[in-house]
Amino acid sequence: MAQSELDMRKILILFQRRYNAICGVSRLTNELADALARNDEVSVTMVLGMRADEMARFDDCTEEIWRMCKHGSCETVQKIRRLITSKPDRDTGESPEEEKIYEIRRKTQTVIDQLRLTDERLNRKVTGEKSYYGAVAR
Repeated sequence: MAQSELDMRKILILFQRRYNAICGVSRLTNELADALARNDEVSVTMVLGMRADEMARFDDCTEEIWRMCKHGSCETVQKIRRLITSKPDRDTGESPEEEKIYEIRRKTQTVIDQLRLTDERLNRKVTGEKSYYGAVAR
């Protein structure tokens, strides 16, 4: 049981790091919008690099959580898989740590949803007809 609790705390920490990374991506996306508005190519390049680093941190945390499955029992693997892939707005945790993980996942999803809208707007502004999101009216 102590090992499981220790693992849950580690997972909780990793989810919190993911949240911090996505908040960093969001902050840098807003800085990117400002740099684009000023036509500051140097800042745009620098911010894009910093944004990519934050995205990599997010991915690294997710990978580390998945790696914990390699050394766990079948029950541990199922629990980790549920924590990562379930709908955070519908599920609740069985422990205080799990409840906190779902809370962090809900906050993370909110930031991602806002970030996606900002990113789409910027992408369409910069690329126009060649936008990743298609040539829909702004």
